[in-house]
Amino acid sequence: MNIKLRQVTFDERFSGIYLVFFGLLMLGLSFWADKKTAHERATLTETQGRVVETLHRRERDIKDKEKDTYAPVIEFLVKGDPVRFTGYYDTTRTAKGNIVTVRYDPKQPTTTARKVEPLEGLGVWGAYAMGGGCLIYGLCQFSPIRFSLSRGE
Repeated sequence: MNIKLRQVTFDERFSGIYLVFFGLLMLGLSFWADKKTAHERATLTETQGRVVETLHRRERDIKDKEKDTYAPVIEFLVKGDPVRFTGYYDTTRTAKGNIVTVRYDPKQPTTTARKVEPLEGLGVWGAYAMGGGCLIYGLCQFSPIRFSLSRGE
């Protein structure tokens, strides 16, 4: 491994500042989303629900092409009483009879219920990784030291 000294250019400083700012922004947003999810898990009730119906509608996307979207109608029990709510519309159809995880506020189950996505925390960890990578690479842009794995020169 070789270590070389070099002069840091304006472009490298500028991109370093940009990457540090973007990395800190991503880390901050990830931290906020992670805390929001942890708060939901701590305060809301989580239970199992069953998809009893799938609603269908046809929409137009940005390019004015038609696309089919589907929303599951999910039923779950609160103190023995069935509660139904409609999930978000998406391009994937959830089959009737599927068991899904539902999170709701016990005081207002009909208005606060939502389907919990299976990979809920994966996006947050991806954003943590991207923010940390940008932060580290941005800080490296300020360093006059360069490491190289090549031999010679």
